[in-house]
Amino acid sequence: MENKNGVECVRAEVSGKKRVKSCLRSVVSLFTLLLSGVGIAGCANCGNVSKVENNDAYLQLLCELISMRPVSSDVAAVNKVQERMMQFLSERGLHCTMERDGERNVLFASTAPGKVQDHILCVHLDVVPAMDESQYTAVIKDGILYGRGSKDCLGHAVAAAKILCNVPAGKKVGCIFTANEEIGGSTTAFMVQKGYRAEKCGYVLDGGNGVIYSQKGIVNYTVTATGRGGHSSTPWLFDNPNIKLINGLQRVLSSWENPSSIEDWRSSLALTVIKSGNVSNRIPDKASAHINVRITRLEDAEKIYKFICEKSGLEVKMRIGCDPFETDPESEVLKRAVAAYNKAFGRNVKPERLCGATDARHLYKMGCPVFITGIDGQESHGANERIEIASIDKLVSMILELL
Repeated sequence: MENKNGVECVRAEVSGKKRVKSCLRSVVSLFTLLLSGVGIAGCANCGNVSKVENNDAYLQLLCELISMRPVSSDVAAVNKVQERMMQFLSERGLHCTMERDGERNVLFASTAPGKVQDHILCVHLDVVPAMDESQYTAVIKDGILYGRGSKDCLGHAVAAAKILCNVPAGKKVGCIFTANEEIGGSTTAFMVQKGYRAEKCGYVLDGGNGVIYSQKGIVNYTVTATGRGGHSSTPWLFDNPNIKLINGLQRVLSSWENPSSIEDWRSSLALTVIKSGNVSNRIPDKASAHINVRITRLEDAEKIYKFICEKSGLEVKMRIGCDPFETDPESEVLKRAVAAYNKAFGRNVKPERLCGATDARHLYKMGCPVFITGIDGQESHGANERIEIASIDKLVSMILELL
């Protein structure tokens, strides 16, 4: 249906003829996977590889999702992955709703009808571009699965699907499958604004090696110097903005002290982009720089804006990318989460903080405790992105214990 804001809402109702057609599609999809050898061979760096067990529907699904190349900027590809996940979960009896945020599909699946559940999982179905085409073919060797998005975040999406399909009867659990986390996560904010929320706890599946209770926010500052450009053979005739920018940035950087480690939990500042002229023999009229700051408190954004303005003496514009969030590490929710993680993964970790960003930046606005956790793996966004397959079931066990 279409609401007054032009947002389409499509509800999945799988019954009768639709169920028969859906089952037939699944058979064809599985047969195609077996013929194509997805999850059987591929990476030259991986040596001998092992075949995906035919009866492991979740691992087979992961291989299929990787092959669908759901790069964030390819809206059509991400939409197809959303539809595939909805088909997979609908066939297994989950309640599924496909929302539309502009051109993007955003799936919500749950064990009970309705936007409000006791527990909400959140995981994203978009990935960053592969560094090599071979990364879009999943490869398995010695219990490790290689492929783009295996760690960030398709492996977590499959874990979420397995959790939903194994929730004990009577438990109200849902999952938001977001569509653009890698480029800001606006679809997560969209779903929260539409009223999807948890009564008890939110779980962002997008990490690993522990339980994360806090992450920094992101603020971007653009510093611009304006001058008067002209031919570089007569620099005394002009007002060079490059010199103004360099001097201004030097004053900012020399007056700022960055944290020395993640344990030194303070806001950090990094000069990331400098833009200026486009020819070598002309002084430009403008020069600009982007400064990326990770804040621990939202009120720091305005203080740092004033600091950059004062020290640089230049024009400064501020854009808040996302808020920081924190759940009380001494809360009962966090204590139970850490205990469940340690039991499932056989470790002895303590709650941790994160300098990067996940969909927790939006999910915390549900108003309940939120934490981040995930499966074991390495090189998210890297050339050898991979996960430990056994850790999927460990994560499933952990979350099921907390419901």
